[in-house]
Amino acid sequence: MKRVTTSVSYRLRAIQRRASKLRSASNESLREASLTVKYRRSCDRKSTRSMIDALPIAIEAARRSTGLIFHDVQVLAGMQLCYGKIAEMKTGEGKTLTALLPIYYHALTDGGVHVVTVNDYLAQRDLNYLRPAFELLGISGAAIMGDSTSEQRRAAYQADVTYASGKEFGFDFLRDRMQSEPLRRVQRELNFALIDEADSVMLDEARTPLIIGLPSEVGGDSRMLAFRWAAQQAEQFSEPLHYQYLQQKQTVELLPAGKLLARELSLKQPGLAGSLPRLFQTLQNAIKVRRDFSLDKNYALVDGKVVIIDEFTGRPAEGRQWQQGIHQAVEAKEGVEISPDTKTAATITMQAFLKRYRVMAGMTGTAWTSRRELKVVYDKKVVRIPTHRPTRRTQYPTLIAATIDQKMQLIATETAALLRAGRAVLIGTRSVEKSESLSRVLAQLSIEHQVLNARFVQQEAEIIALAGQAGKVTVATNMAGRGTDIQLDDAVRAAGGLHVVLTEIHDSQRIDWQLIGRCSRQGDPGSFRIFLSLDDEILTSAYGPQRAAKIRARLLREPNLSARYERIFRFAQMKIEDRQLVDRKILTRQDRDRQKLAYSAGIDPYLDTIY
Repeated sequence: MKRVTTSVSYRLRAIQRRASKLRSASNESLREASLTVKYRRSCDRKSTRSMIDALPIAIEAARRSTGLIFHDVQVLAGMQLCYGKIAEMKTGEGKTLTALLPIYYHALTDGGVHVVTVNDYLAQRDLNYLRPAFELLGISGAAIMGDSTSEQRRAAYQADVTYASGKEFGFDFLRDRMQSEPLRRVQRELNFALIDEADSVMLDEARTPLIIGLPSEVGGDSRMLAFRWAAQQAEQFSEPLHYQYLQQKQTVELLPAGKLLARELSLKQPGLAGSLPRLFQTLQNAIKVRRDFSLDKNYALVDGKVVIIDEFTGRPAEGRQWQQGIHQAVEAKEGVEISPDTKTAATITMQAFLKRYRVMAGMTGTAWTSRRELKVVYDKKVVRIPTHRPTRRTQYPTLIAATIDQKMQLIATETAALLRAGRAVLIGTRSVEKSESLSRVLAQLSIEHQVLNARFVQQEAEIIALAGQAGKVTVATNMAGRGTDIQLDDAVRAAGGLHVVLTEIHDSQRIDWQLIGRCSRQGDPGSFRIFLSLDDEILTSAYGPQRAAKIRARLLREPNLSARYERIFRFAQMKIEDRQLVDRKILTRQDRDRQKLAYSAGIDPYLDTIY
């Protein structure tokens, strides 16, 4: 607590003292105090005094309803969230409980509070966790799921506190803009938003705008035929003879030889119609999908339909589609029913949507490295909250293997050794495919383990809850937004705690730390190690296939791959992070220009269709 300023420290102590005094009050007295604070808050929303009066009531309500007592660092984080800042709280520090403080404080204004989560599961779980405290405080709460009806959504928005994923809030906003009759809209004013896993929502998910599409009237059966034809012919096109891959834009561009071949092949397909430029674009999409999109990595097949796998959470992203024909190209590749081609009806970026709230705050475990971007894009200050207990995390030296197969064997061997020592092991992978590949290697060594990926979403909470027991090995895809703490049993704690394995580094260092942060929570012991191989996809993603191949060839000539070569992988990671930052800046600038143009023309900047 040494970094806390004198004024903040004074308020912190005042809040804790008042919370202690309220322990002797009856429930009725607590509710009366809440009504008094609500009146003061309505008179002056910016009053610091009202916060000092309100937070003790929430703290005492939490103690009575959940039996949990707020630590000073949680109260400190709650104060910063009330001010509308982004609080960086390490994994296991109690963000869900901390959220009660800004939720209650801003719910007193009757404007409504939106709690933005990364998925439906966490929205429902967090609401259920705090519902007893809400009832004691006299505020109502509701959650919106992906399958909620319009009436259920309207009722949920009328509650004091509404939980939902970011995309549900965003799409409801767009659907309301498309309604010509105000009474059919579901949302009310955008008052206060508390964003859980703020960096995932505000940065990672913000790279892709929210889009509501309508079936296109162009094409029909001939368009479906073009998608299937392109999927069948894509393998006949090779690089660099027929096309070039633009690494910066991650797009395919047909060269003259490729266009000539496409023209020749199209003449052999009866019923194929449409302009050549549109045919070339369809073929370029098919080639891109063939080389960049993999089953069980980028998407999964669920009930005969293509479902996107969220690259940040490893979860199925129900209801989302790739745009500009990419989704249809994937469906054609897999031979499933092709969904209708769509045109944009309404769109908004996550940046533009979140900035429409009167007050916005966020909490996460990994925001500090992105503090400058959060300040520039959202005008939000990131505040680092101290941990309740000192961190006891040990980093083992990074190991680099020549191939992925060799890396998997190293991981399996180390896992077996750790199990003999009485540890629990959590192994993070980047895709469903790689989690199942590693699972086969572990099975060959007779190592019992659990796999958590997009195929086992329903068992997620149960698997993670047991991952801290002695002898447990859990192989999981990206841990961002899992939201379930791993509790260690005494035997594992005595043996050295949970050991986390990174089977490769991610496109962002923040995502690496979301996985690493699963160990050493609340002062528990723990350790982690990063395993790399020269076949890791991050080298190709950052440098392109040709330069990556040269880097691999040079490193293979080295007598041993020591950890000092880790810097090559870190440079690759930084290169991708810079590219993603540029993408977000471009998207923000395009959205700003779009809004300016629309306002000057007197039209809605979020609608592309007149209703």
